[in-house]
Amino acid sequence: MGTLRTALGGLVEVPRSKLSPRVAARGTLAVAFPLLVGAATGQVLPAVAATLGAYFTGFADLSGPYRRRLRLGFALAVCGAASVLLGALVEPIAVLAVVLVAIWGFVAGLLTALGPSGTRVGVTGLIVLIVVGEQPQSLGQALFSAAAVFLGAALQTLLAIAPWPVRGYAPERAAVADAYRQFADVDPSGGGPAYPAVLEAHAALRGLDPQRNRTVAALRILLDEVERARGEAVALAVLRTRLEDKGEQDAATEVGAVLDAAAAVGASIAERLGRRPDELHPQIPTALDDVLDRAVKTLRARADTEGAAPLTRRGAATRAAALAGQLRAARRILDSTDTANSAAYDDSNRVFLMPADEPLTVLRANLRPSSSAFRHALRLAFTLAAVATALLVLGLPRGYWLLLTVAVAIRPDFSATVKQVVDRVAGTLLGMLVVSALLQWVVSETWEKMLLVPIFYFLLRTVLAANFALGAAAMAGNAVLLADLLGASAGSLIPERLAYTVAAGVIALGAYLAWPTWERSTARDTLADSIESARGYLRTAADPDAADTDVDAARTVARVALSNARDSAKRLADEPGTPSGLIDLANGVTVHASRLVQGGMALEAARDLRPEGLVRPEARAFAADVDTALGAVAGALRTGRRPKALPALRKDVDQLMSVAPEARLATFATAADRITDGIGTLNHLLRQDAKAAGSRPG
Repeated sequence: MGTLRTALGGLVEVPRSKLSPRVAARGTLAVAFPLLVGAATGQVLPAVAATLGAYFTGFADLSGPYRRRLRLGFALAVCGAASVLLGALVEPIAVLAVVLVAIWGFVAGLLTALGPSGTRVGVTGLIVLIVVGEQPQSLGQALFSAAAVFLGAALQTLLAIAPWPVRGYAPERAAVADAYRQFADVDPSGGGPAYPAVLEAHAALRGLDPQRNRTVAALRILLDEVERARGEAVALAVLRTRLEDKGEQDAATEVGAVLDAAAAVGASIAERLGRRPDELHPQIPTALDDVLDRAVKTLRARADTEGAAPLTRRGAATRAAALAGQLRAARRILDSTDTANSAAYDDSNRVFLMPADEPLTVLRANLRPSSSAFRHALRLAFTLAAVATALLVLGLPRGYWLLLTVAVAIRPDFSATVKQVVDRVAGTLLGMLVVSALLQWVVSETWEKMLLVPIFYFLLRTVLAANFALGAAAMAGNAVLLADLLGASAGSLIPERLAYTVAAGVIALGAYLAWPTWERSTARDTLADSIESARGYLRTAADPDAADTDVDAARTVARVALSNARDSAKRLADEPGTPSGLIDLANGVTVHASRLVQGGMALEAARDLRPEGLVRPEARAFAADVDTALGAVAGALRTGRRPKALPALRKDVDQLMSVAPEARLATFATAADRITDGIGTLNHLLRQDAKAAGSRPG
């Protein structure tokens, strides 16, 4: 019931931040142009085919770095054209048509393993196959339709990348800017934001060669600096809490002033990344730097005064100085990049790499029954095959609408499937009522119907990300208009579409419930993976022989795994029948896994400040015991059993604290204390979980 209430509540929510009228206007041009040409020449059928190519490519949300838009748009164009051609070739042979729909459905389902882009390519190809590819056509007509779909998709892509020569690396700069804007948004408890901005920035820069382009090299260095700054901000937030606990309120306030000043400097760097250098007043960055420097000096002056926590105050002063240095370095990088010749905007030397083997590796890894993407692919393929067979046997008119709605309604998880069904049914009802009224009393001429298609598309792309139900309404209205342009009677289509949509919703839910992929069956493994990834990151960060590139790679893996675990916990809470204890465990593990990742960032700061301290026996002993403890925690998560006795981490921390002043291990000791506390809480959560399940010690 909770899932249904959430889905129904989403029908009326329209977050303004998710409205995208500018993207919609760009996409509408690509949809309208073929129709204008068709209206002028009288060639309605090829115009509609090209419009469909642009229409479905526009769903892919061609945003972000321009090279990503180009790759995705090209993939969609090829996929759409291939769908039309293959569908037309097998359409006369009913058995082959059913097999093709099943195979295409399996491929579309498996592509969800590649994330949103893969999902869009798969679903778009499936939609085009069902809508256009199954129409009776000769080989010549099919080739012509495939070419028209490709051209429509290509036009949509060209409009999406049109600003590339002018804006250059603006999307990449914006992604790094977001990382600077959010770097100081930390929670000392570890339960705050997951800092997804840095993952987005890494994704934006992936594939660009920094060795052959000055701007790319600068952006990568800036990203490295903000990640290090994030680690210092996390550590300072923890130290501020500790100072408050020890009654050092003045010192805690000064730490807070450093964080506030650093956040302002980060925001100014973000602002500068998002604009040309001459658009910012030159005195603003200097003034903010001065505020940060004064805050750091005030904190350093207190470091050696009398008080209850001298070690904590010294650690805070050291971290504050490091944070200010990293932000100064970021400012210098910007100054050297945004020179008078505007090198940051010179794209004459653009080089990008296309790691084509990475998607294939991901898909191969998901070709196993335990993969949720594989199970979704099989579920989708079998359901589409069954529906296509039933349509052939029953001979229902325009049954492709039922097949189409089933194809887009079945999602990899239960809550998304329910939401899709509710939004689709409600949106279709609204869209049909609106277009019915328009066709009955307002619109009658062909050119008027052609004019309505881009209008509906503009509404669709504007609200789609904000409210799928309203997007579905515009989509349903456009479906009737396009079918009417192809010769069907709109009057008979509307009740038919409604009936098919409701039936498709029932079929989609039934298919999911018949072979569900409940999150609770995979949640423990997902949570354990996040702990294992954090374990690998901590091991690498504490290794004095590890290269910086290895630490960076381990940090990224840990962040991705943590993001997956948080998504899993959210889906778990939305599923019906999930034990409350498992939901609490998932939420607790994700919070404390986040603390482990933040602890790893603090260890990175220790590497930078005092790398010689990592070879001390006390540091090595702690790192080895953490590795053992997290291995036990991950194993207990997978099995649901009580974890084995963990190493005496608190004793290790006490040893570190005792030698910290002379061994220069204060930063390491602070990070170790945080990590130990997180592991201890995880151990407690797992013991409570095992106790509730009545299991024995493992």
